[in-house]
Amino acid sequence: MTALTTALVLASMMAPSEAPPIQRPSSLAPDEAAPAPAEPAPPPVDEAPPATDVAAEPSPTPVEPEPAPPDVAAEPEPAAAEPEPIGPVAVEPNEAASADTVAEPGDAELLRVATERDGPPYYVESDLAELRERYDVEANPAPPPPAARWRCLIADPTCRHTFEIQTMGAYALRARQGDVSGETVDRWHSARAQYDFWASLPALVETEGKTSYTRMSLGPKGGVAFSDTGDVWGNLGIAARYWLGRGRWAPNIEITSALSFKLGSRVSSDIEEEKFRLQRGPVGFTADVGFGLGGFGAIVIGGQYDSPLAREDVPEEFRVVSSGMFYVGFRGNILWGGPAVAAVASHASTRAAQRP
Repeated sequence: MTALTTALVLASMMAPSEAPPIQRPSSLAPDEAAPAPAEPAPPPVDEAPPATDVAAEPSPTPVEPEPAPPDVAAEPEPAAAEPEPIGPVAVEPNEAASADTVAEPGDAELLRVATERDGPPYYVESDLAELRERYDVEANPAPPPPAARWRCLIADPTCRHTFEIQTMGAYALRARQGDVSGETVDRWHSARAQYDFWASLPALVETEGKTSYTRMSLGPKGGVAFSDTGDVWGNLGIAARYWLGRGRWAPNIEITSALSFKLGSRVSSDIEEEKFRLQRGPVGFTADVGFGLGGFGAIVIGGQYDSPLAREDVPEEFRVVSSGMFYVGFRGNILWGGPAVAAVASHASTRAAQRP
């Protein structure tokens, strides 16, 4: 039975089917409506659908996609209006606010915007006056001072570092210990010539505007001093200068202090003629104070003391008694010429001094 049923189904499927009728378009009147197409009947559920010739069926008509809607051009945004300059606006406090409410910072402040000034500088005259008062700056500063002479080889308040050659010619009142048993002191008049090298470094500096002034300088010094009978001393110490002004011819105070040691002297004997001989001496000291005018020169007042060397183990010819001098003279920079002439004249006058 099953085989018979299967044969009938295969026979019905292999039987040729009738071609569907060809539908031709017909013109319709504009008033007439086209009849609605008949809905095809659903295929039977129990029976298989008839086989159809695929080649004979017409190809489905391609469906054209719907055209995309045209892009809507974006409307231009309105240009932003330029902000108008706003002046100081005072914000009134709210009357409804209670007294206990604390006002936030800025509620009662003046609002300012940068447009109230065209451009830099952003400081007004009142701001500049406040800055001048704070830093002690003059409203109309003086013109800059002239440059120092000789590239600071002559002392000047505008120089930070000064290297000088100082010469001094002075009158000297000398004294020397005499006979110890009689407690006598030998005194005589003489002269003193001294040649020193100073290196002045700034110790106290003041600034006015863009110009710096040295108020006080301090540095090392060294040199030699000459007196009568060929006495020569060396000295090594420090020199200080305090300026009382800022001009080229400003007054100043000079203070020097140094260790002095004897280098030699001219000696004579009954057998040998007078000649210069190196002489060992103990270390003494010298100090002076000068009142100067600019870097030209200063009037100097000072003194020197030579300690004795008279031990018993030292031979008599090498013994040195204590001595010293008090001097008043003029000291200045050698580049001016005048101080150099005074020193040379004092040096020459030492030959005329007579030692007791």
